Amino acid sequence: MRVAAIVPAFNEQKTIAGVGRVLKKSPLIGEVIVISDGSKDKTAPLAREAGADMVHELPWRHGKGSAMSHGVTHTDADILFFADADLSGFTVEHIESIV
Repeated sequence: MRVAAIVPAFNEQKTIAGVGRVLKKSPLIGEVIVISDGSKDKTAPLAREAGADMVHELPWRHGKGSAMSHGVTHTDADILFFADADLSGFTVEHIESIV
């Protein structure tokens, strides 16, 4: 079964790279999709640098639920793992215990 991590993000340049790196490190996550929800900072490029498989940049803020739904429409994974872009202390072990 394939797991896709969907990360809605709004102006999270301080934390998105760390979250993205942890998601990419996990052997359980097959795909990382970041939805930059109208961000005006460096969220999208930093997500790409951290290894996100897909980064969508929405032109204006639609809200977290809408960003999550947008991510869902861009994967055919069997399992969806949602992660906030501003997680602190996030580890691969957290992913394993949730999935």
